[in-house]
Amino acid sequence: MSLRVDNRQRALKIDTPGVRRLVGLILDDHGAGDTDLTVVFARDSFVRELNAAYRDVDRTTDVLAFAMRDGDPPDVDGDPDELERILGDVVISTDRAIAQARRYRRTPEREIFKLVAHGVLHLLGHDHETTRSRTKMRNLENRYLRTLSKNTR
Repeated sequence: MSLRVDNRQRALKIDTPGVRRLVGLILDDHGAGDTDLTVVFARDSFVRELNAAYRDVDRTTDVLAFAMRDGDPPDVDGDPDELERILGDVVISTDRAIAQARRYRRTPEREIFKLVAHGVLHLLGHDHETTRSRTKMRNLENRYLRTLSKNTR
């Protein structure tokens, strides 16, 4: 796994090693341990711009996932096998994470981990369009957070 963490904000300290462990757990569990992805941490304004540009939704959101495998490969020169390894990008609003942490009475760090898990699961093809898929996704998120918590004690 090659994980790039791009921290474009200063509102919240990011536990980069924890993010790496969490992403590794999820990818390995899905047989995708050889894939590459980027996780971006940014403020609401950046996330809102992306949401408006790519989803035609002019408001912020907590997490966006841009999967490379759903559409055509990027128009770049390179080894096709290398391009196939690129899973995509997850973009997380730390402003939303802080607000949601307060709302759900959890730490901002735990909320960040939950959003990272959510975004990576989207890249792997999970969704929450139905009650069943939403429950499955939430259960997976919680399972990975529990595993991460056990591994860091």
